[in-house]
Amino acid sequence: MKEKMTVIGNKVVQSKVEEYYNKIRTNIQFSGPNIKVIVITSVQENEGKSLVSLNLAISFAKLEKRVLLLDADIRNSVMAARIKFNRKVEGFTSYLSGQTRIEDNIYETEIENLHIIPSGKYSPNPTNLLQNNRVDLALEVFREFYDIVIIDTAPIGLVIDAALLAQKADASILVVESGRTPKKLVRKAKRDLEQ
Repeated sequence: MKEKMTVIGNKVVQSKVEEYYNKIRTNIQFSGPNIKVIVITSVQENEGKSLVSLNLAISFAKLEKRVLLLDADIRNSVMAARIKFNRKVEGFTSYLSGQTRIEDNIYETEIENLHIIPSGKYSPNPTNLLQNNRVDLALEVFREFYDIVIIDTAPIGLVIDAALLAQKADASILVVESGRTPKKLVRKAKRDLEQ
């Protein structure tokens, strides 16, 4: 019997890997009913946090949950390359800078129940954007209209962005590539998230 495969962007995810995401999803569900907004970060770049964010969002959407994937890695997003849009899109930075309304930046995907807000254009001052009150207003709206909000952020080991968003979220997930990231850096990133 052939292994069932799902294509996501240019990545092929086998059903065994899909089951790992389902386990993470289940652990989140068992952590309490009040967990709606989840920040996903990593210690360093290229550890797979965006892939984890996307696949976890898909896993929740398959449960018929209304899911929003927010690409808040506004410094170096890779999500736009994974999700193809049929037209020019705005993004989270357009909303944060006051150029658009938040609802103008929410896009449907091919996956039922899954919406995405792309990061948008690069901003010369991402920290200031993430500290303005528009983030709080957006999260308030998201909590009302979505069952789960997955926020993909910049690596916490490199910049403060993930910590700023983690304090507004219900939970945080730290993605670490096994055998690559020194334990000392992982412990520091964990402390930064907890603070």
